[in-house]
Amino acid sequence: MHGLDFFLQLGYLFVSVFFFCSGLGLYKSFRTKPDYLKGFFRRRVLPIVIAFYLLEWIYLAIRLLAGERMKAVTILWYAAGLHMSNPNAWYIIVIPFFYLAFWAAFRFCKHEGTAIFWVFFFVIAYTVGCTFIDHQSDWWMCGEWWYNSVILFPLGLLFAKFEKPLVRFFRKGYWIWLALSFAATVFVFLRSDYLVNNVWGYYGEWGDRLKVQHRLMCVDVQWLSCILFTLFCWLLLMKLKLGNGVLAWLGKRSLEFYLMHGAFVELFGYNFLDVGKSIVYIKDVPLYTAAVLASSAAAAVLFFLLRTFVTDLLTGGRKRRRLQAAAGAADGEAPAGPRRKKRKLKDSRAAEIIRKIGRWFWPAVLVLVAAGYFLLFRQAPDKTIGGLKVVPPAGYTVTFSDARYIKWEYSGEDGKPGVLILDREIKGHRGQQFPTAESVLEESDWLADAELYVNPHGIRMVRGFSTEYSGYPERRYYVECDETVFLLSMIEDSRYYDAGDCEKAMQETADHIVRK
Repeated sequence: MHGLDFFLQLGYLFVSVFFFCSGLGLYKSFRTKPDYLKGFFRRRVLPIVIAFYLLEWIYLAIRLLAGERMKAVTILWYAAGLHMSNPNAWYIIVIPFFYLAFWAAFRFCKHEGTAIFWVFFFVIAYTVGCTFIDHQSDWWMCGEWWYNSVILFPLGLLFAKFEKPLVRFFRKGYWIWLALSFAATVFVFLRSDYLVNNVWGYYGEWGDRLKVQHRLMCVDVQWLSCILFTLFCWLLLMKLKLGNGVLAWLGKRSLEFYLMHGAFVELFGYNFLDVGKSIVYIKDVPLYTAAVLASSAAAAVLFFLLRTFVTDLLTGGRKRRRLQAAAGAADGEAPAGPRRKKRKLKDSRAAEIIRKIGRWFWPAVLVLVAAGYFLLFRQAPDKTIGGLKVVPPAGYTVTFSDARYIKWEYSGEDGKPGVLILDREIKGHRGQQFPTAESVLEESDWLADAELYVNPHGIRMVRGFSTEYSGYPERRYYVECDETVFLLSMIEDSRYYDAGDCEKAMQETADHIVRK
């Protein structure tokens, strides 16, 4: 939604606050609730796992209803949860592992400081491991947003342990700390944004031999941004008390609201996840925002009720609550009558059903996971972008695809063409998108031999060479489609590829672009 683009760059900062509050809440619950670690998986982890599967199945249904065509094996892959039908659901995949790390550390370590250290170690090891994984869409780990804010989880634990002395420290000279934290947040965020997008970068799949080091450098500066932003928010809330019914309700349903709002962001946007039609495209930004908030609030209530019902069904939660209520009742209660006996019989039958479901549930999930794994096939090489079908030459297969990039690599034996890259988010010097091929020509000072080209199917594009990044000739085709202009490029690196084969592959790709 144009007009809200700025928030795309801020998303990881807000998620860092979620992680901070999660760590803070866990530690406080551990210190104030007796035997908090007993039944921890059932109370804290299982509900999130259930929420993940429910959310995935809801998104899968929406995608099918929105018109996306899927093969049976793809549906199975989504249903098993190994491939996300909701690509933005990464938080509820990551947080259960952090919860389990918290449980293990505080269960087996005698000292809280040691336990917090091991949680830090787990989060840092997780982050380092993630930097070795390229952007992809074949399974869970898709990109840097899976780890560029997670450091706030153990920091939330550490903050909770030393909260009182920290509060006393920041109350002295409060306004100075508030101003400094705000200024530092803005400066570090802008600087980190520049370094990530223009110097180092997380995308290193096509030629960056220092991609892991660059990703670690990027995550370091973004972690610093997250820490400063969270500090500013905490200082702000020390003075700004936001107490009303709406915020109290959101606090209780924040997870459900977070999980469901993405569906309406897409359903009221231009399309649904670039794979299907939206319900209605709302172009007015205030109306769009209001529609998303209202719909998300209603959906959060329904999702909470559904998740609670399924959780109780699998864990016997209702029966346990009734037993707890009965245990706390006053002595001298009247003996059970026929109605209570009937309810007891019904509960025993329900418990038997739950045991049977539990006996087969996890084996069924494992079967789905195994079937999805063994039946997974490579993505079809052709892609549709903005109403245009892009078909690479024979021998090319998709090795990476996300919301922005598509990468084809050559696996044939005839010739040595390079890696073909498609970039959907091409912008000019002022951060604007190009509406037409002519607008690219007007601002193409980075292109040599730039010319307007129309392929045999009437598709307009601008082609030329650039040596802006790699130092080797990079053949570029800026293709005009229904939405904007996207880029097809190939670096003609003479160390690995043949320049003639590269030119032939690019020309063939450009000439085979057709309207779908």
